[in-house]
Amino acid sequence: MDVFSIALRFLFAAAVGFLIMSVFGIQALVALCSSISLARRRKQQVPDFDLSLALRRIVRHTVIGFLCVAVISVLVIRLTASAATFGYLFGMILAFLKSLNRMTPNNRRNQRRFEKMFADCYPDADDFEDADL
Repeated sequence: MDVFSIALRFLFAAAVGFLIMSVFGIQALVALCSSISLARRRKQQVPDFDLSLALRRIVRHTVIGFLCVAVISVLVIRLTASAATFGYLFGMILAFLKSLNRMTPNNRRNQRRFEKMFADCYPDADDFEDADL
């Protein structure tokens, strides 16, 4: 096998690893690292926030993401040569490093996304209006 084909396989596998980590892994890490602390913060700010529903959803999202990454990674590692395996792992690491700042709860993007995803965990607006009267 020539050097060009090995390099091409490495680069293709790196791109696949980057995509897999971006689609599944980063989302699971953001849910784990950011959403849990945001949910606890919302519970302190809004006592009627349904923390148990939010945590169940975060755990489900995290587990599905990690399982997808694990299954795909095991298949790639078992079915490819070492150059492609290293490329895949390199791509995953690059995706992780690129998205490292997204894993903080103080990221505005995470906060907006959290508000949309967990809108049903907040009490109804009618309850707030009745309390003001």
